[in-house]
Order: sequence, then structure tokens, then C-alpha cells
Amino acid sequence: MNVRYLKQLPIWMAVLGLHAAASDRKTAMQDYNPSDCAELCWRSTGLECEESWDFNAGAIYFQAKAQGVDIAQLTQDRNNTNFPVNGVGIQPDESLWWGFKLGGGYKLFRQDWRVTVDYTFLNTVTNTEFTPAYGSAFIPSIYNNQFIGDGLVQTFSLFNNIEVGVRNTINNVQILANRPTYIDKRIELSPFYGLDLSFITRRTLSIFSNDFIPGATFQKYATQFGGFYQTYQKWSWWGVGPAVGLLTKWFLDYDISLYGRVYGSLNYGSSRVRSSSFSKPGVNVATLGSGFGYGVPQEAVIDNTLFQFAPEFSYQLGLNWSKLTENKDLLLQFNLGYEATYFFNIIKTITNDTAYRIEEGAGLGIQGLVLQASVDF
Repeated sequence: MNVRYLKQLPIWMAVLGLHAAASDRKTAMQDYNPSDCAELCWRSTGLECEESWDFNAGAIYFQAKAQGVDIAQLTQDRNNTNFPVNGVGIQPDESLWWGFKLGGGYKLFRQDWRVTVDYTFLNTVTNTEFTPAYGSAFIPSIYNNQFIGDGLVQTFSLFNNIEVGVRNTINNVQILANRPTYIDKRIELSPFYGLDLSFITRRTLSIFSNDFIPGATFQKYATQFGGFYQTYQKWSWWGVGPAVGLLTKWFLDYDISLYGRVYGSLNYGSSRVRSSSFSKPGVNVATLGSGFGYGVPQEAVIDNTLFQFAPEFSYQLGLNWSKLTENKDLLLQFNLGYEATYFFNIIKTITNDTAYRIEEGAGLGIQGLVLQASVDF
């Protein structure tokens, strides 16, 4: 045999190998079924992979709750103005309120990456009245400056009534990119990455009235004479930072699946708090003397702003129902779930005093029901 042919043998073997690989790839593409990449087509169960757009909208029924916002102590002794007896902290009540979610996504043609924008809005308002049981009274919390009312450092006032109003306004925007990295017949796992933006405002107004002064025969803050003592607190936060999370689906039967969504972010932004204590004695009070403080309106205000990092964590669990139209050009979905989100370290309550300080580590949480619908086309 000619040596020349032996030298060409490796080349022919390489050509045969490339031909076999190409033939196998062609066979795989001929056997391709769009439904095989269902979830790779972004929550589809049969849509063609080139379809690009999806939109979602939903209602939320949430409750907000904050730490470090005690409004008063309940004492069991109406004659002790030095310290609370069997004291119990009083937290403001928070009601469930409706909010909404809106979002949309576009699937890029490069490696099936999908970019989404999601917006959540919640506004809650709660007004509550507190009245103590017989033999007990309310003491304004440490976040109040009672010196402006009584002029005394070592003692505090006792009250029979509190009216509290709380308002939370929460705006959250997420710009995310995601692409499923694993799927089988029953399970989808889709990590996502992007930016998280939060804008939060919380206001609390506490009005104390009908005080009780041991040994005195009158009330300094009697409502019938227009007297009251109040504290107004406002917390503001805006922050932006990277977010990472995971969406998972566990497919059942009858177009129903279990789903879960979890994410965390580390935002950097501005935390501001304003605290105002205001004393307004009744019109029946003119000059009370040194033992009963000031007889004219007084106010103490402290405003503080700082820049900081604040983590954010959220999870959502629930049921998903999806239905593909007969011509396979539209996919409808409905989610019913529970969601909880916590914003760490954004409640910087000021102790309104000469040597004031700011409480660290307090946060704001929201939780409740999610009803959400989406359409892919």
C-alpha cells in the first residue's frame, strides 16, 4: 500500500467523526418538540420558544408591622410616676389593606434570557383608640419627650386615653434577568438576578389625653378643654442594590402546580427619621406652678438622616393554575399564594431627649395574600 494513503487515514477518520456528529444533531432537531422546552419558554406549557412578551397584574391583601415603635407602657399603679408597675409595652395596631402588583417581561433571543420589570405598591392606614382597665394607666414610651410638658426629668405623666394613627406607604421596583438552568418533567428551577429599589414611608401619630396627676384635683390635658400631648414620628427610606433569587415550580395534575419564589437583596440608601413631641395644655390651665410643668404649648423636634446598607428578604409560596389556548398562542396563569417581605434596619427611631440616640436593628415587615394573573403570548 502506498504510504501516501496511510498518511491520509487520520484526515478521513476526522471527516467521518464530524459527519456522524452532524447527523446525530440533525436527527435530534428533527425529533424536537416545542413542548419539550415548555418551561424554558418561560412558564409555558406549549408556546413556541420564539414568543417574547408576558404581562402580569395582581392584588395583594397585606399587613405591615414594625419593630422599635412602642407608643406607651401600661402600668398597674396609678399613683406611681417614677416607674411602671407590672408594665406591658403597647404596640400600635396594624390593619390589613389592599395593594397591587404590576409587571412585564421580554424574552431575549440570545440564549433565552428574559428581562422583567415588577412593581409592588401598598398603602395601609390604621386608626385605633386605647382605654386602660380600671386601676391602670398609660405612660408614654421612651421615644416621647415629656420634659416639655411637666418640666421634670425623673417623673412621667399618666394618661387615661390614647388615639393612634399609623400609615405605611411601600413602593418596590425590581428589574431582573432570569433563565431556567434545570428542568425535568415535574420540576422547574429558575434563578434570577438584577436590581431592587425600595421607597418606604411610615408615619405614626400618638395623642395622649385625660391625664391623671396623683394628689391633684384637675387634669392638665383634659379633652373638654382642648388639652392633649402628642408625638409624631416619620420614617423615610429609599435604597437600591443587587438582588438574587430563585423561582421554582413543582408540576401536579389538572394544570395545577406548586410554586415558590424567594429573593434577597442588599440595598444602600438614605434613612431619615423625624420625631416631634408636642404639649398642649387645656385652656383651663394658665400657670400651674413649678410642680406641674409648663402652662403654654411646647414642642421638641429632632430630625436625623444617615446613609446605610439595609438587607431585604422575601418569599412567596402558593398554587399556580395555567391554561393554554387551543391554537397554542396564548397562555393564561393564575397564582394564589402567601408572601412575606422584611426590610431590615430601616426603622431608626429617635429617643427624643437632650442626649438623644437612635435605636439600631429595627425593621419593617409586610405579609399577606397574593392573587395574581399573567398572560404569555
